[in-house]
Amino acid sequence: MSSGHDLGQADAIYKGIEMVDGDIVAWLNADDYYFPHILEKISRLFAEHPEVDIIYGDAVHVRPDGMFLSYFPGIEDFNRSRLFKSCYLCQPACFVRRKAYEEVGGVDSSLIYTMDWDLWCRLAREEKRFLRVNEPMAAVRYYQGTKTLSGDKTRYEEIWRIQRIYGGFKIPTAWPGFYWFDLACKDKKTFSEKVFFSLLQGARLLKKKIEGSKPDLIYGFQRWEKKVFGACMIQFPWYGEKAVREIILKMRPGETTYLISFAGSRPEAFIAKRGEIRMPVYFEKGSIVNFSVSCPSSPAWELYKLSCELG
Repeated sequence: MSSGHDLGQADAIYKGIEMVDGDIVAWLNADDYYFPHILEKISRLFAEHPEVDIIYGDAVHVRPDGMFLSYFPGIEDFNRSRLFKSCYLCQPACFVRRKAYEEVGGVDSSLIYTMDWDLWCRLAREEKRFLRVNEPMAAVRYYQGTKTLSGDKTRYEEIWRIQRIYGGFKIPTAWPGFYWFDLACKDKKTFSEKVFFSLLQGARLLKKKIEGSKPDLIYGFQRWEKKVFGACMIQFPWYGEKAVREIILKMRPGETTYLISFAGSRPEAFIAKRGEIRMPVYFEKGSIVNFSVSCPSSPAWELYKLSCELG
């Protein structure tokens, strides 16, 4: 471990990577952490795929206490031109061969918010090989005080820079989507923010209606929403000092039966009394919480909150 003067986060990441050995490059921010044993798996995957330069996978958003919020919704299969328009890779769940990292010059230490996206774009521009793994690899704590959700003007300027330099865009087409997500994650909105959010939300719904697209799901959840189609899978690592003794689910519709299965076990029936299910469990530090939920009486339902009791 080392500490010292740096010019910001990107500069610290750049210097940190320069100081260590190893053939695979990755970094974690203070609020993020890996699923257990994922580093061993990444090492094995790189060995099995010598032609691959970047491996990336799914990530989960968690609350400050470590409880599941959602999956990172932007993830998709690698598409070079799409990457120049939208960052669909979640940085903590990305791993790069050092050789490829060094060939494109590493992290740009002048950037404040988009140093990861900029790196992916330079790797893609040099036609490095990306491999997506359909498995959660990292957890990202999400709350209003995080740097990503700060809404700083500089962040939007950097987003526009990436679209302009790598994608050749004439206007910042990514701004509305990023701003919608920032507002969606904000608990307390000003009046003007509420107006903008309503307009952006309406535009999103209209686009869906015009396109007539089928539900776009990730582990059963509609992307960017709490709605579930069929069954959903909940997965997150638990590193709390106290064990999880009870999981509390809040869902709609209430007063109906849900089937819940832990780690592929036989499903158990629970009734959501007043829209809530409380399940006695035991997950200690270092465990992966893994269970599926379905509602036989409703093909589409909503899981809008998950919490727990510790002991």
